Amino acid sequence: MTVVVSWTRKTKTGRELLVMSDSRLSGGKCWDYGPKIFGTGRSDAVIAFAGDTAWSYPLIAQVTSYVESFINLRERVIDFIDVRDKIIRMLNESLSFVSDAADPSLEVPDCEFIFAGYSARKQDFILSRIVFHSKRRKFEIRAAKKINGELLTIIGDKGPLSAISRRISKKVKMHTESDFKLDMVPSEAFFEVLLSRHFREIGGAPQLTKLYQHMNQKHFGVYWPPELRIEEQKIYLRGRELGDFEVLDHPWVFAPSEGKLYWHDFSPGADAVQGAFNELLNRLGEMAHLQGNDLVRDDVEFSA
Repeated sequence: MTVVVSWTRKTKTGRELLVMSDSRLSGGKCWDYGPKIFGTGRSDAVIAFAGDTAWSYPLIAQVTSYVESFINLRERVIDFIDVRDKIIRMLNESLSFVSDAADPSLEVPDCEFIFAGYSARKQDFILSRIVFHSKRRKFEIRAAKKINGELLTIIGDKGPLSAISRRISKKVKMHTESDFKLDMVPSEAFFEVLLSRHFREIGGAPQLTKLYQHMNQKHFGVYWPPELRIEEQKIYLRGRELGDFEVLDHPWVFAPSEGKLYWHDFSPGADAVQGAFNELLNRLGEMAHLQGNDLVRDDVEFSA
């Protein structure tokens, strides 16, 4: 199954919205290879899911197809808020095409979504859950929680969702409301719960996508697994390990154990050079340790 957490935070240059998920699909097996955060056909919005993939994947495909099919939706002529309303209407209309269910329960969508974007009209991020109301038998919008001016919402299986929520609440209670900064606290909580392996429902490499105030989005590669040394870790993008000759369209890779982005050199032979460089630094570090000195970490951190 799934857990997805989304939140906003302040940076040195403005604000951004982050969406983070695990990569596990289940249903008689565990398959740590499933993309769960998707673009919508326009650059200012993303959608993520939790629940039955028999419902989630077809509905997300319809959302993308719907947006891509109309230039006013695709080119952001229509504001994100209005697009959200249109998508809710389209999702509800889709339910009328369900037929021949083997059991009445199969006619009820077992899924929920995070739908996030930037509204040019409001000049702000909009973060919503889309849930199915079983009594009214329709999809509805639920607003995100606000924590000291930032937005937060979580969807997914009850166990990991509750564990992440408890960790965030604990951090909030350690501060007065006015001085608490949400920042990367949800990422830290998500990573702790995922790495604990207490919940069979979640697994695989984390997935990370960001939305910016300039109404664009980026999917980030992730260094994984964290128990390996940094030079031995692989890069995963949306649940899949990158091949030796696959290059991302930007050089930023997320280290979940640190909650930071690092510049990664994707040029040919870079891994071998970086490995030799890291080995040299390790040896220098051992020598410096013997002499009672400290060396600076070899990674260079940037913001992206």
